[in-house]
Amino acid sequence: MDRPERACVVPEWLSQEGRKREIYAGDPYYRDAWDDLTALLGTEWAVADQLHRVAPMILKPDTVAVRGGARLLAAVRAAGFVPVAWSKFRFDRHVTRELWRYQLNVATRERIDVMDMIMPAAESLYILLRDTAESGIPATARLSDMKGPTRPEDREAHHLRWIAGAAQASVLTYIHVADEPADILRELGVFFESSERKRLLAALNSRQDVTQQVLTALTEVEACTEASDLFWNSALDRLDAQLSGHPDTAELAALLQQVRAGRSKDWQSLLALADRLGLRWSHWDRVAVAAHLSARHLEAEPVIPDVSRSAWSVDSRSLAVDRVTATTGTTGNG
Repeated sequence: MDRPERACVVPEWLSQEGRKREIYAGDPYYRDAWDDLTALLGTEWAVADQLHRVAPMILKPDTVAVRGGARLLAAVRAAGFVPVAWSKFRFDRHVTRELWRYQLNVATRERIDVMDMIMPAAESLYILLRDTAESGIPATARLSDMKGPTRPEDREAHHLRWIAGAAQASVLTYIHVADEPADILRELGVFFESSERKRLLAALNSRQDVTQQVLTALTEVEACTEASDLFWNSALDRLDAQLSGHPDTAELAALLQQVRAGRSKDWQSLLALADRLGLRWSHWDRVAVAAHLSARHLEAEPVIPDVSRSAWSVDSRSLAVDRVTATTGTTGNG
């Protein structure tokens, strides 16, 4: 007799955000990973506990360019996070849009264009981290709090986005961290095919430490990616150095002067003029300038708001545990 298919749900022990629970229940990427999860492990509290104890950290191409991955790994390990699984993947236009499907409604056209310059430029590393600290909140909430704000002026020296690289711009976020356990599932659906999703889900309860493997993979990715400090002034200097003795550079030189003086933020024309003249300006120099000059966000609210650490108080987590236990009849032993 065929077993009836289970409905996809987003329980409170996976998300404290009601709008997210409503949307994710019908989201195809979340459903993909939810089906993998239930087929592998079931949905009782033992599984919930495993999802609460891990957090994925994605090292993005801008981190690879600034060679910040090793610093980030050292920082998260010092905070009690241990890498237990990893995978390489590459963003493309579609993966970028699907990952941030419910947040990009507040992004300007310029910001999306710069993201399209950054995200496919190198391979990224997905690192599944096990939280060894007993904080009383999901590992995702604790790690997300450590990453630091998107606004560079709000970042501090202890934030991961500060540690990753010295260049600080709104679109240079260096890492991506899931807000909540529900986001772990949806992001697995966005990034990976079924076999790789299942391999990573099978590592949820792993106690192995794969730090050395991650460092080896990071070295391989860095070897294929041009290094850059992503400082925009240095990038402008390298462009300026090519103008001397080059014909037909008056328009570009004038725009360059306006940009330096803060009278223009027209990075699109700057890049277009450099291309038209055939100047050799590296991809990451172009990113550095675009990242600094591009507009940030529209005056709007995202479809699904970010969920802060404060949403996952110890009391809220305990309430979620009680509800799972009451629903499944389990006592934490699966």
